[in-house]
Amino acid sequence: MGGDRAPGVVVEGAIAACAAGDGPIVLVGDEAVIRAGLDEHGAGDLPIEIVHAPEVIAMGEHPGRAARTKRDSSMHVGFRLVRERRACGFVSAGNSGAMMAVGVLTLRRVPRCDRPAIAGVLPTRGAPTVLVDMGANVECRAVHLVQFALMGAAYSQVRFGHERPSVALLSNGAEPTKGTETLREAHRLLTTTDLRYLGYVEGRDLPLGKADVVVTDGFVGNVVLKLSEGIATALAEKLRERVQHDWRGAVGAWLLKRALRSLRDELDPGRVGAAPLLGLEGVGMVAHGGSDARAVASAIRSTRECARLRLVERLRSVLEASEAPAEGFATAELPITRSDGD
Repeated sequence: MGGDRAPGVVVEGAIAACAAGDGPIVLVGDEAVIRAGLDEHGAGDLPIEIVHAPEVIAMGEHPGRAARTKRDSSMHVGFRLVRERRACGFVSAGNSGAMMAVGVLTLRRVPRCDRPAIAGVLPTRGAPTVLVDMGANVECRAVHLVQFALMGAAYSQVRFGHERPSVALLSNGAEPTKGTETLREAHRLLTTTDLRYLGYVEGRDLPLGKADVVVTDGFVGNVVLKLSEGIATALAEKLRERVQHDWRGAVGAWLLKRALRSLRDELDPGRVGAAPLLGLEGVGMVAHGGSDARAVASAIRSTRECARLRLVERLRSVLEASEAPAEGFATAELPITRSDGD
């Protein structure tokens, strides 16, 4: 029921996922509305189950408050299916702050993880870079950034096969004296870990792929995400304008057609579909609020892949083995402030 164009595109995405062999799928939400959507597309024979949830957490609701009061929301019911092992993972394009809050309340956190974090993947000049956090935690302490680094490195190992991924903190300069007090303390703590820690990187280093994993708080991470999307869209539109008004540009575009299509696909967020919430005792995936049916199908595929790779078990073992610093927030005290669905 979450997302800018739900539930229509979610139903269509589930149908597409089943057609691609990524079923069976459980759709959680208003049963009558979902069933009508499936009937409209003639999907009665597909392996799609409906589990009714009478409540919905809206995109603009306060995440913590909604998580505590709407216990029959589609998010609560979806995460309960994961907890009960009736589903291998849960994905939503809805309110991302509520996703984290409900995930913590329902699945709990892996040991030594105070704050689950969203791990996104940015295309770079070289191999993709994992960026943690991309929007789950607006305000972070140094110990949280260290935990993000450990979980991000584990995700990079599982997702991209990096045996010893490089890790860096995002700052406003490369010198150790730069950054906030929180960043400087996180820098000090990270130098004591077994991670392949590089120190600080700047914003311009992200598209150059200077590190396999870049760590920041959710406020900055979400700004980076939106800026990257905006730049990619603007460049594509600018290129289209030049091609339409310059015959030489049109010839060049025709000659580079295959390369341009590959670049477009690499920058397309719909190919990945969803980003994992690292730190939950189960697979929870956050899809973009503006997801279309193709992005939903990709999100389903990504969710199943994270379960197949046993991502949660890997994160748990890394945090326990590293003896990561922790401050032990009580679940009810998580200071969740995110309220949009992106």
